[in-house]
Amino acid sequence: MVFTFQRNELKQASRRLMAAAFAVSALAAYAQSTASKLAPTAVEKSTKPVTSPVVQADRPSPEPIDVKLVRHKVVTENGKEVLQAAETAKPGEILLESVTYTNKSKNAVTKLEATLPIPLNTEFQLNSNKPSATRAAASTDGTTFRTMPLKRKVTQANGVEVEQLVPASEYRFLRWYPSELAAGKSVTYSARFKISDARPDAAASAK
Repeated sequence: MVFTFQRNELKQASRRLMAAAFAVSALAAYAQSTASKLAPTAVEKSTKPVTSPVVQADRPSPEPIDVKLVRHKVVTENGKEVLQAAETAKPGEILLESVTYTNKSKNAVTKLEATLPIPLNTEFQLNSNKPSATRAAASTDGTTFRTMPLKRKVTQANGVEVEQLVPASEYRFLRWYPSELAAGKSVTYSARFKISDARPDAAASAK
């Protein structure tokens, strides 16, 4: 099974992230309405790969913040990591996704929430978020963000409540909080995601 990516998904996601840059509620709506557009679509191996991948949004934004999402596939050649265009990917392969926020206004921007969606059928690789020195948070629903690693309380059969780590496979969004983005400046955040085995719903769409 090979996964191929929709031509316009990064462009559409970038536009929605621009609107959600300052609104958590907008991001929650985005998570519900566009999750399928961010997901790889399962196709048979004989299907031709996309020949002209869209790697970033190219339409001017009326918002003060411009957002560009870029996706690469990480491969190893001669013992070194190399980034390739992510036209297709197989289970087990690694994607590197980057989101760049640019302040197009003449004033500094504060309270910016830089968000990176996690594509469906992928699992966030813990500690792969960059820059690592910058405080990062994660969310399983696009509404509530907490510092990583995510934890939750679980009540055991004996009634005792214990704290457990949330599996990385349940992470759906990453977020950074730059203190200030000066006029004309940009900031880029990235993380790695491992392609999971095809899920039943994805496999069904390939038939």
